[in-house]
Amino acid sequence: MPQNSASLSKQYSRRLVAEVLLHNAPQSRAALARATGLSKQTTSLVIADLEAEGWVRSVGVSKGAVGRTAVSYDLARDVALSVGADLGGTKLSVAIADLVGSTLAEATEPTDRRGGAHVLRQVHDAAQRLAASQGLDLSRARSVVVGMPGVVDPSTGAVALVPNIRGLSAISAPKMLADLFGQAVAIENDVNLAMLGEAWQGCAQGAEDAAFLALGTGVGLGLIVNGRLARGAHGAAGEIAYLPIGRDLASLEARTVGAFELEVGAAGILRAHRALGGAVETVRELFDLLAADEDAAGEALDETARTVALAVTAVASILDPQLVVLGGSIGVRPELADRVRAAMSPVFARPVDIRASALGARAGLVGALSLAVNRLHNALFGMTKAPKELSLPNVDGRAAA
Repeated sequence: MPQNSASLSKQYSRRLVAEVLLHNAPQSRAALARATGLSKQTTSLVIADLEAEGWVRSVGVSKGAVGRTAVSYDLARDVALSVGADLGGTKLSVAIADLVGSTLAEATEPTDRRGGAHVLRQVHDAAQRLAASQGLDLSRARSVVVGMPGVVDPSTGAVALVPNIRGLSAISAPKMLADLFGQAVAIENDVNLAMLGEAWQGCAQGAEDAAFLALGTGVGLGLIVNGRLARGAHGAAGEIAYLPIGRDLASLEARTVGAFELEVGAAGILRAHRALGGAVETVRELFDLLAADEDAAGEALDETARTVALAVTAVASILDPQLVVLGGSIGVRPELADRVRAAMSPVFARPVDIRASALGARAGLVGALSLAVNRLHNALFGMTKAPKELSLPNVDGRAAA
């Protein structure tokens, strides 16, 4: 057998065994052979290699028929860590997971207002403090993912159009984070990560095609197409703020901020409320008035929902997703989700499954951790040019108190 074929066969066998252990451990070698379809000899060779490398260890011996014994194996969960971080304009959240993907610790703190290099150092320092608080060694982190707002170049990791973290676009975030963590750090758009979070532990589990529409101070869209995150040629897939939907399509502000964002972002909702005679300073206050049955609050949200329904129609027409998840500080509110569902039938013939985010404010952090864990699994156990990545285990991602 040619060397390259032998190498691919070994990779394939290793991947099969690792995936079973990721999802259903512990397992004996005989059980692994049955589950993977590999021969017992091949299974034993793979286990021997993984055990020698330190990724697998024996966890017990069971007795079978006629006095036979079987050694059970599990992944060595504590030998490698993954770090996920969600960096926003007002807060930074960091989480650490073990080899399988179970969350060991997470914490949130205010973002350093000085911006730029200060917030990147804060990401590393926060991870270091979090690890120390749980008795973990951050040097065992083999995969780090940081989510942040803006457009992330998929080839370089450079970040542009960061609206609410001063000075971040002016420095090389990938290089500085790599220097701080002592390894390459993956940077991803925060809304893309929220989509991954919902697909792993939220309401989009099992979906091969899904969209996450974030509505808050600004707007954004994360997309999973054929089971993979869609980033686009320049990392700008999902920049839905620039859809030509809204009353202001041609002004400089509409071309800079985006016409759709001007209409349904927090400032646009408050502007609609004021036009109806309302007088509040925040969207939170508007929702309070809605609970008190104020007519202007209800009309402003109805108007917003109709505009959002047009954007959902555009997404559904082009991508035909299994579901659209509404998230962000405004999108997650069921009062808005209910109105968007009601506004869909007049503008779109097909039914669209629209759900409010199940993870809420944690969606981006869970997504960062999912990408970090998935990158680690594929680096350790994956195959070159495999059609699909290893699937993530269905673990409880919330850290113990």
